[in-house]
Amino acid sequence: MDNGFEFVPPPEAPVFEPTLEEFEDPLRYINKIRPIAEKAGICKIRPPPSWQPPFAVNVQKFRFTPRLQKLNELEVIDDQDYDTTFFLLRTYKINFCSFNDNNNFILK
Repeated sequence: MDNGFEFVPPPEAPVFEPTLEEFEDPLRYINKIRPIAEKAGICKIRPPPSWQPPFAVNVQKFRFTPRLQKLNELEVIDDQDYDTTFFLLRTYKINFCSFNDNNNFILK
């Protein structure tokens, strides 16, 4: 079907491969290549093979509270939601329940 439209693929995105010295300060390097990347709209930066990103989390201060979600807190609005919840339970065979011969799940 010819509707008079011809697809022209976009040009390849520029790929930058900085040296380890250039990439010592990644933000400075990004600012350096920014004019070229902005013209293309996108770019790819391949860091040097020996470059390791700094670990960004302070493990001494990092804390989080895990959230417990109880099965009885799942909201079932209509039969379709119930069927979806049941399907997920059945598919992933959650280890705190089993299924009897009538396909009803029984909490362990």
